[in-house]
Amino acid sequence: MKQAHLGGRTRGLRPGQQRQLDRLSHRRHPEGSGADLLTLERMAGLVQELEQSMHLVLDGRGLCRLLWLGPLQSSEALRQHLPQAPRRRGGGWRLLSCPFSRHGLHQDMAEAVIALDLNPICWLRFAPVPARDGLRNAELLQPDREEAHGWRQLDQGDLRHLCQQDLNSGAITTPELSPASAGTAIESVLLLTLTSGEADRSERELAELEGLVRSAGAQPVAVVTQRAGSANPQTLWGTGKLQEAALEVRRRGASLVVTDRELTPVQARNLERLLACPVSDRSELILDIFAQRAGSAAGRLQVELAQLRYRLPRLLGRGRSLSRQGGGIGTRGPGETQLEKDRRAISRRIDRLLRDQQQLQQHRSRLRDQRRGLPRVALVGYTNAGKSSLLNALCGRRESDRVLAENKLFATLDPTTRRLDLPQPGQRPDRLLITDTVGFIRDLPKPLVEAFRATLEEALDADVLLVVVDLADPDWSGQLSTVHRLLDSLGSTAMRRVVANQIDRCPLDAVETIRRQDAQTLFLSAKRGDGLRGLQDWLREQFFDPGAESDLDAGPPPEWPS
Repeated sequence: MKQAHLGGRTRGLRPGQQRQLDRLSHRRHPEGSGADLLTLERMAGLVQELEQSMHLVLDGRGLCRLLWLGPLQSSEALRQHLPQAPRRRGGGWRLLSCPFSRHGLHQDMAEAVIALDLNPICWLRFAPVPARDGLRNAELLQPDREEAHGWRQLDQGDLRHLCQQDLNSGAITTPELSPASAGTAIESVLLLTLTSGEADRSERELAELEGLVRSAGAQPVAVVTQRAGSANPQTLWGTGKLQEAALEVRRRGASLVVTDRELTPVQARNLERLLACPVSDRSELILDIFAQRAGSAAGRLQVELAQLRYRLPRLLGRGRSLSRQGGGIGTRGPGETQLEKDRRAISRRIDRLLRDQQQLQQHRSRLRDQRRGLPRVALVGYTNAGKSSLLNALCGRRESDRVLAENKLFATLDPTTRRLDLPQPGQRPDRLLITDTVGFIRDLPKPLVEAFRATLEEALDADVLLVVVDLADPDWSGQLSTVHRLLDSLGSTAMRRVVANQIDRCPLDAVETIRRQDAQTLFLSAKRGDGLRGLQDWLREQFFDPGAESDLDAGPPPEWPS
């Protein structure tokens, strides 16, 4: 059985060089600590001859399990060649590296990040060329999350001295840095953001991204920010900032990187290659939240349609290795690749979902036709603005009529319609229908808007839109502008009335500001019940009071600042 694997840049090696590397990988090192000095000196000679860096991975018994030629560029490629049996990993890995350099022993940030993925108990680095005094410069490092580069220098000096370091003497303790744990209950996420010149706006966008991550069931553990300048079309972020983010992923134990910008398929692949970590953009994060919230068959249908439309251009194939050949003359060859088969299967599934969506639209259209005799009001607004709480406050006298209202983003996914009876003394109460709709958000993914068109039609077909805004949110003005822009883009022509929620928790200047922008704003608190009577009176005037002037034929809503 072969003891060590030879990997890396091995193409073009002469047979003699191949034999030297094989003999080098089969040499035994001290068990538990240190390294064989003669092996490292021969290793340095080969580095100078081949002009390539060289790395050895030793197990606890001092056996070489991996000899890597060239720079460390992929942690996945290293780990797949290391044995996974516990008996072969006993004592932890030791990493020995001789980087090829004519300018002494230098630190490569990219290699330092990849080395952290191996989680070695120590890392011995030494120069390939001795100094003028005949001593070979070397350093002994240990993973440490508190250090800026992820490594703490335990000792530095002559290679002969460092090869005799005893790992069991207490000088080297158990590493504090552990790899990202994907099996934990709560996933750790690193946020990668681009900031604009406005500090307040950047802070609000970051807070919203953190809220999305928490709504998805994960925990943000770190933020890496770069000022938006001349964007790199390949990655959007600079190489130095990405190296910093890759190191922060290892220091914080993050298992996922989430960006605040939508990524093209090429950009996503480039980021995953440079960070050596899974990467999701903001759109994919929102789609994941919707997938968790989808409880009905209609909701699951629309979420699946949005996910397939998003993932279709982002498929990664296995190339020509999984190809299907024809059986006749002119059809033999690579044939159809597995990637093409997957794309065709997804396209067929999308066509089927589009037919189901059309049936759903027709079904909801028939339901709306049955309700033509009653006035219809839709609650629209930014996500987590209090629409479900307002619906419960108006129509939730019975427990069976109440809907889910939680302090999280996109808690409501499917539209819910309830009857609202407006009492009249000595007469039959006036009845209208109120529909709670899915919340809006800044830069809503286009596949999601197209997939949820059947749901959004409930709002577009209403007689009156109550635009709910949370005045307690510092960014209420920007959220309100986003809602109006999205409604305009969807072609909404219904009359809108702004409803300012949470007046019991908002600052006084917010009330004055929104009153100056729209003097007809309705103020209330859905939780405490303040202002509900005023909203009911306004609805009665719009639909049932023939002597009052109705605003249903009013002009377009006022312009809101972006």
